[in-house]
Formats: sequence, C-alpha cells, structure tokens
Amino acid sequence: MNEYNERWTREKFVEYRKLKRNGYTHQQLKEHFGDDIWYSGLYNKNANILPWLNFINEIKINPVEIPYSFWNRNSLFYKGNLDYFTEFETDNEVKYILCLMYYLVNGVPTYNVIFSTEWQFKKYDLELRNMLKKGTITEEERDYLKSIFEKETNYNDIYNLMKRISFIILDMYNRYLIGNILSIGDTDNKRKINLYRNIIKDSFENIKEEEVLDEMKNKYYLYKIL
Repeated sequence: MNEYNERWTREKFVEYRKLKRNGYTHQQLKEHFGDDIWYSGLYNKNANILPWLNFINEIKINPVEIPYSFWNRNSLFYKGNLDYFTEFETDNEVKYILCLMYYLVNGVPTYNVIFSTEWQFKKYDLELRNMLKKGTITEEERDYLKSIFEKETNYNDIYNLMKRISFIILDMYNRYLIGNILSIGDTDNKRKINLYRNIIKDSFENIKEEEVLDEMKNKYYLYKIL
C-alpha cells in the first residue's frame, strides 16, 4: 500500500474537515495531526520550493505536443453522458491521468478537469465505486474524494507537466468538446488550483473565467471558450 494511503486515511480526513469547520487554524491542524498531515497533500513540507511555485503561477504556458492514450466511459453520476480520460508520461516516466468528467454546476453542464498520478486516480476510482454501492455520497465523502487529487505533484517535473497538460486539454476540447464549458472545483490546496487555472487560461486564445458557488457553497471556476 502506498505510504500516502497508510498515513492519511479517510477517517483522518473527515476529522480534519470537522476540526477546520470548528475554527482550527492551519497551525493547530498541523500540531493536532503531527507528521501525518504532510501525507494529506494539503500542505508542503519543503518551504524552499515556494518561490519557484510563485514564479510558475505567473509565467505563460506554451503547449508541447506529446502522445497520449485516450478512452471514455459512461458517467457514474449522469446517465447518458460520457467522461473522457487520457494517460501520458513525462521524462520521469511517471504515469499521469487527465480526466474531463461530465459534471453539472448549478444545473449547467460542464466538463470538470481533474489531473493526478495514475495511482491517485486508481485510489479515487476505487473509493468512488465503493461509496456508490451504498447509493449516496455524503459531503464529507465528497470532500475526501477531492482530497485524493490534492496531493502535491512532483515539483521537479511541474513545468513539463503544465506544458503537456495544456496540449492535451486543447487537443481534447477541439476533438470532442467544442462548445462545452470546462470547470475546476476549488480546493484547500490553493497552489495546485492556481496551477490548474493558469493551465486552462493559457491553453486557449479566447476564454472567459467565471467564479460561482453551488448550492452547498462550494466554489467552481467555469471556463467558456469564446
């Protein structure tokens, strides 16, 4: 089992969310969970990478063409709609998954952009299917699913990843999703969500970003290509 799975369980995540809602500060949460919190993906232990990340968030991303595998499957949530998946590698030979998943935001059809390593995606997919067996997903479980994707990406490879993700999003949109709205959901990991926002905005020449809250007060960023 991956160490991330062992050190940061669903139970710890649910406890984390409850403490945060009760007013615990970031420092109090770190003290409460100790070293285990570094495996949540919500914090980064290596503070010296932050200046580099701030720089990454500001630079222009130019897409780099790469081969990728593609498949689709019926949506687990919305009957009659498809989710799209791609898999690719970078120079470090780690496999990554980029998903464009059909998702309604306040009744508006969008394709939610989700990116992770292959093992993170497999964990997400397994957890999701297990939750769906009982018929409903609680807000805590939904937050837990989102947290699986919040684990920090390898920063040594981040710039190469951004360029390749940009190409895949643009290529997939032009092949299958022209005229549709893309979306990303906000997360506790602000650095990663800002990376996603930059990638999507840099992937298209004419794009409009809109921030919205759903009925549960969750924030989403919607992207309409003009």
